[in-house]
Amino acid sequence: MGALLNVSVWVALATVVPGLVTMATIYGACVVAVPAAADTQVSRIIGIEWVGASVAVAIMVLTQAFGILLEELLTSRRWLGRKPVRVNVPEGLDPTDPHRRIDIEIDPYVEYRSAYILLAELRGDDDAHGHLTRILAQFFLTNNTLVSFFIGVAVAVVAMMLGGTIGASGVAYVAGLLACIAASYAVARIRFRVMAKALWAARRSRQSVPASGEPG
Repeated sequence: MGALLNVSVWVALATVVPGLVTMATIYGACVVAVPAAADTQVSRIIGIEWVGASVAVAIMVLTQAFGILLEELLTSRRWLGRKPVRVNVPEGLDPTDPHRRIDIEIDPYVEYRSAYILLAELRGDDDAHGHLTRILAQFFLTNNTLVSFFIGVAVAVVAMMLGGTIGASGVAYVAGLLACIAASYAVARIRFRVMAKALWAARRSRQSVPASGEPG
């Protein structure tokens, strides 16, 4: 029953969300082509509440789409740092092998490339507290927020250019967004390294290592 419910939710998302985006694109086309009719006939047919919801959903979907493109660019070009990630666990602090010290270097991009396969193979008790899922979500949250700040900068610059006025408040707003981009990018790099360690640990914990003296 739970599996059927999950499928039904995804089917609903796959139909409702694109439908709302369609409403937003239709309304936008009417605003551009027939501005006077957009506020009357079109809004009356679709419903002003649905217009607002559809525009909001369209913005969310576009943010996610550009976030996926940014993620691919950052990881394929290795723009989240080129140095390997060091995993350093002092002796006695490793719960899986308390008498051995771990001090190795891992390639975060190699770990990341297997992230989705690892998530699909995890059993229910492999990430019982959701640490790995949370770390992945934090990385994607930061990545998608970068897109939001970039869009804000672009809209602000275009608005000032079309308005013919570049005021101090506008410049300060753009500067603030650029600062947010710099901070978010730094956070994305940190979370990417942490995510690589979590992926390595999750993959390592699933490897069956027989105890000493026991048959493999």
